[in-house]
Amino acid sequence: MRKTTLLSTCILVSFVSGCSNYRFHSNVDKENFEQYFKPSQVKVYEKAELAELNYIPLTTVEGSVCKQLEHEAKPTFADARTQARLAAADAGANGIIFSSCIETQDEVCIEATLCYGQAIKVAQ
Repeated sequence: MRKTTLLSTCILVSFVSGCSNYRFHSNVDKENFEQYFKPSQVKVYEKAELAELNYIPLTTVEGSVCKQLEHEAKPTFADARTQARLAAADAGANGIIFSSCIETQDEVCIEATLCYGQAIKVAQ
């Protein structure tokens, strides 16, 4: 008897919601989608690999993550590197060589993580 009641309720809810003018809105649009995956288009290279690459340096880039309030997550090197890869992609690069990453703080950030690198365009 309980299964029948549950099944009847599910059918009724499905029927009523199917006939409504409910609209679903999402922040997933083409620009957000492309921005989200942009860092994955930039490969991280080690300095030792440079001799084997045909590349041109484009610009110096940095990525930073800042913790301004105590309840926020601790900034990580991974997040700072992702921000640097995003900056490299925006500069037209398909590769990056990191030179350094540091942890710091200032009057705005309780904790901050910064990564610096060289955006490069590697011949395919």
